[in-house]
Amino acid sequence: MAIIMAILSGAAGVYTELIIKARPQRNINVQNFYLYTFGILFNLFIIFVHDYHDIADKGYFHGYSIITVAMILNHGLSGISVSLVMKFADNIAKVYATSVAMLLTALVSIAFFNFQLTLPFVLGTSVVSIAIYLHYQSKGSK
Repeated sequence: MAIIMAILSGAAGVYTELIIKARPQRNINVQNFYLYTFGILFNLFIIFVHDYHDIADKGYFHGYSIITVAMILNHGLSGISVSLVMKFADNIAKVYATSVAMLLTALVSIAFFNFQLTLPFVLGTSVVSIAIYLHYQSKGSK
């Protein structure tokens, strides 16, 4: 399943990059609309199938707190930033940016939440760091 997930994730990243770069003159917001339309339709279908009665009785925003709204805004802004990276860079840069963001999140978590590093995490971040270095080192030598 992990191999299938990796293949699907890579294919989705390449396809997303293709969609975004197919028409570079198109506004990024219009491209995001096209990219996320499937997700919106799929989620509306799932909401209708599973939660229709709860939403009809209590309303769509029942149970939302300020943290819920903050998380929604955070994910929305993350999606927009990923779209901008994909439009002006490439899929590999997006993957590297995500890896660096995880590394920075771990460092902040050590400082604020007493996060303990594990050997697999250190090995994984070391591999990512070396990969980033080698990737950009090879680009600089051309």
